[in-house]
Amino acid sequence: MPIKTPKFWVKRNIISFALLPLSFIYFLAMLLDRYSKKSQKISKPVICIGNFIAGGSGKTPTAIAIGKILQESFAECKFAYLSSGYKGKGADFISLQEENYEAKNVGDEPLLLNEIAPTFISKNRLFGAKQIDKINEIKAVILDDGMQNKTLHQDLVIAVVDGKIAFGNEFLIPAGPMRQPLNMALKTVDFVVIIGETEEKVIKKLSDKKITKAKIVATNLEKFSGQKLIAFCGLAYPEKFFSFLEKNGLEIINKKSFSDHYFYQNQDLEKLCEMSKNKGAKLVTTKKDWIKFPDNFQKEIDYLDINLEFLDKEFIKNELKKVLSF
Repeated sequence: MPIKTPKFWVKRNIISFALLPLSFIYFLAMLLDRYSKKSQKISKPVICIGNFIAGGSGKTPTAIAIGKILQESFAECKFAYLSSGYKGKGADFISLQEENYEAKNVGDEPLLLNEIAPTFISKNRLFGAKQIDKINEIKAVILDDGMQNKTLHQDLVIAVVDGKIAFGNEFLIPAGPMRQPLNMALKTVDFVVIIGETEEKVIKKLSDKKITKAKIVATNLEKFSGQKLIAFCGLAYPEKFFSFLEKNGLEIINKKSFSDHYFYQNQDLEKLCEMSKNKGAKLVTTKKDWIKFPDNFQKEIDYLDINLEFLDKEFIKNELKKVLSF
């Protein structure tokens, strides 16, 4: 059964310290995996969008924003997304362009990426990249969440940091959210995208790397203005969504959080719709959640649409130019 992100991943307590021996075992297993595999390169440039922690950094909005820049400024560079399809139960290699897949088969985030560019799913990133490499019209690959994968050579590695969450309690999984020690992870990173405002101590920890900033902008706030809202989501850090709504002046009368990447059952959505009618309030969720609902519930529930905007778009373009031979 999926679980919610533990609170001690944000702030250390007795549980996080008690789990440190397991984090040490995780670290040893990670080292074994890291140094037992050789990296292989494909003929097309691979742009990796990753993060330092397990979930909640904003990788998918960043991947979408990078894709839009490629389309706007590098029109001759047709690209594809490659994802592992988190929690999906699909085959070894899936092209989302071939048919209408459900989130339970391919994961939720790939469905969003597929709205921007052809998206492929493969649990084995190297295998998936090699299959894409055979498609002549595709000139580049954006690897969604592959920073810790060392089987596939990555030509540009972009690490995404949420300014508020940053590195959580800074412990490794399971005592904390860190997927690697920060100093080890930074060795493979080309630059860091920080989303939102952050503390100076976070900047200092990243001082050896180029940093650029970004912000999340809502595009359909007018849909919810002046209404009572029931907000719900299945995110690693649901408070990010709730606080974003409140900071934009929306009235939230009830909040409901589910586990990250939660696959909603009809009874979950029925209860939410019943609550909405009883309280005379409108339901609002994230697009990542909404895209998993059956059609009848998509008509009853609305989502907050967002874009990620880079504060220095020219910096991103220049970094992309370094790996794109066009």
